[in-house]
Amino acid sequence: MRARFVSPYLPLDAPCHWLRGNHHGHSTRSDGRDEPLDVVRAYEEEGYDYLALSEHDVLLPTAELQPHTSMWVLPAVEVTSRFHQTLMFLGADRALPAAQLTPREIMEAAHASGGLFVFDHPNWQPRLDYATDDLLDTMEGMVGMEIYVGVIEGLPGQANATNRWDRLLSKGWHVFGHGTDDQHVPAHYFIAWNRVQWPAGEPAKPGGIIDALRHGRFYASTGVTINRVGLEDGGRSVALDSDADEVHWISLDGRVLEKTRGGSSRFGMHRLERVLEHPETGAERSGYVRAECLGRGNASAWTQPFWAVD
Repeated sequence: MRARFVSPYLPLDAPCHWLRGNHHGHSTRSDGRDEPLDVVRAYEEEGYDYLALSEHDVLLPTAELQPHTSMWVLPAVEVTSRFHQTLMFLGADRALPAAQLTPREIMEAAHASGGLFVFDHPNWQPRLDYATDDLLDTMEGMVGMEIYVGVIEGLPGQANATNRWDRLLSKGWHVFGHGTDDQHVPAHYFIAWNRVQWPAGEPAKPGGIIDALRHGRFYASTGVTINRVGLEDGGRSVALDSDADEVHWISLDGRVLEKTRGGSSRFGMHRLERVLEHPETGAERSGYVRAECLGRGNASAWTQPFWAVD
């Protein structure tokens, strides 16, 4: 039987701070309304620590922006696939050919160059075949998916894509969930973001931020703040402290295993073991648990999964 959790986060007692950032958005260099420097200024004034302008099929040189901001600017490009999905190449060293590659080929090119691939807005619905389950099943090896996209709040589809995430996690895939604005106009700013956990005393840098995102050392948010998250009891439980009103612990197929009032909560391995022992829900399946921290209105935060291992 599975004995403990593994965590993408630093140890609970490790001094750290949380970098706020958005790595999906656009300026006049593709289909955004605002000039690149105006976007940078807006996010810096809001207190962000890093930003990427992921123009469609155009790599905007970070050297144009970095001298004008104290935020870190990350290189990124949103690549149009042969099937017309637009998909994230974070840490890009070049623009990839537009409308020529499959989603999997884009992912493989991004990873081969040392970048990070993220499947953008899988619940975008103007095209019903944008991200079918069959397509997502071809993306084994994917480690990033947008689970909340601010711009979708005003477009067809659901901004929250955690149902797609749980389906992949339940297959045993280790995919981390991202929150972004995908901003095109000021009304899209500051809706959803990621908070990257960064060791205290170490200077942040773009490559390190992307590496933390690659390995899941972050949480996604639309307003709830997580102060501490990690393992206790030798990995037998997950501990979380936040400013949420309620915490839900979620596992296989999106099942809510436990709800607690307030922002501080603990989840023990024994609770997940009962699910995994059930012949209909847990047999022969990889176990995980993740937390959703719910605040007022649309304010939420999502931890990355904690996986059960022997």
